[in-house]
Amino acid sequence: MFDSLRMDILPSTHYHHPLVKQFNSEHPAGSKEIDLSEQALIAEARRITGLERFGDDDFLPPLRTLLDAIENEANLNPFGRHIARTRTLQSLTNRLWANASFEAHPDIRQRKIAAPVIIVGLHRSGTTRLQRMMATDPRLQHLTTWEGINPAPRPNLPDAGRTARYEEVKEAISTRHAVYPGALAHPMGADWPEEEMLLLNHSFSGFSALGLYHLPSYYRWFLSDDKQAGYRYMSDLMKLISRSRNEPEEKRWLLKNPQHMLDLPTLMQTFPDAKLVFMHRDPLKTVGSIMSLSWHFAVQHTDQPCRAATRDIWMDFYEQMARRCIAAREDIPAAQQLDVHYADMNRDWRATMRRIYQFADMEFDSATENAMAAWLAASEREGLHNGHRYALEDFGTTTEEVDARMKFYRERYDISHESERR
Repeated sequence: MFDSLRMDILPSTHYHHPLVKQFNSEHPAGSKEIDLSEQALIAEARRITGLERFGDDDFLPPLRTLLDAIENEANLNPFGRHIARTRTLQSLTNRLWANASFEAHPDIRQRKIAAPVIIVGLHRSGTTRLQRMMATDPRLQHLTTWEGINPAPRPNLPDAGRTARYEEVKEAISTRHAVYPGALAHPMGADWPEEEMLLLNHSFSGFSALGLYHLPSYYRWFLSDDKQAGYRYMSDLMKLISRSRNEPEEKRWLLKNPQHMLDLPTLMQTFPDAKLVFMHRDPLKTVGSIMSLSWHFAVQHTDQPCRAATRDIWMDFYEQMARRCIAAREDIPAAQQLDVHYADMNRDWRATMRRIYQFADMEFDSATENAMAAWLAASEREGLHNGHRYALEDFGTTTEEVDARMKFYRERYDISHESERR
């Protein structure tokens, strides 16, 4: 029995997209046809690229943990297996291509990443809007979606495959919007700013998989692993991307990833001079929103009900991120931390941006203000960051339960309910 959808979200009471239904019907023996073994995937990545060397094998333990959970816990339908295979191959091929660049240009890893401005906050707390507004500032460099998904130059193609890499992502996003209508709650464009979770995914240590499949054992690994290798490789890929753009080393990065709340000590080991902007929003708004967004992906990948699994993972993940972040912040100098409330950003974004820029030791000039105002007006006109409809009750929980579970976080940062004034 499929999970039921609320009628105000999608037009069907139980929903597999027609393309998903067609794929599943054409591949009824998906578990046999779609090989998700480590050996088969690595062999295929080597065949696609014509390359052999990954450079190191730090990615193998998380890859094996992920593949084992996918095979034994996720209950994927053929389409889900296809997505898992495609995503894994994308990361493996990019690692092979990236290593070719690192071997040809050892200086890449010696580049500096100075004092990045890093936005940190729970999913759905306004971090994307803040990042995309600040990304209009040409003094800051940021990751784009196509570079995050396909970060590595391809030596066998003209212009290092830049056009091909971009077009692949552009097509993938078009398919994403069609197959996962609920994903429009987090709109994406190939050349839009996006979070470095995309780079962590290439080490199989980003949180994306947790929103796509039911993976209890991988989640346990995700909570316990320090992810130093994944963050180090993320930094290497940032250097590769920056060099490919011919950006000067001193140009500061603007980063954003909710996962950093969980892995804050590792983040600071990677970027010890980072300036951290912590965004806070009412958990009653963010928890239900992320469960809804994740479910819209997961439901296409399995024929099993997955609302309860989505609830259990994300309720716990939110609490773990918040508690670990609070504890880790005690060891970070106060001068490297700034707290920003979603409500304040809504009330007076210019005043909030002045605070952020002062904190980052940058001038908030009129050109920057005008660029942000233009982006915000276009976003509101096109409805790019409007909320999507969901209810906590759809996932078997209540506002009272969420409020009680996240009370410690709300009280620590004086976060009001959004129906109240601060």
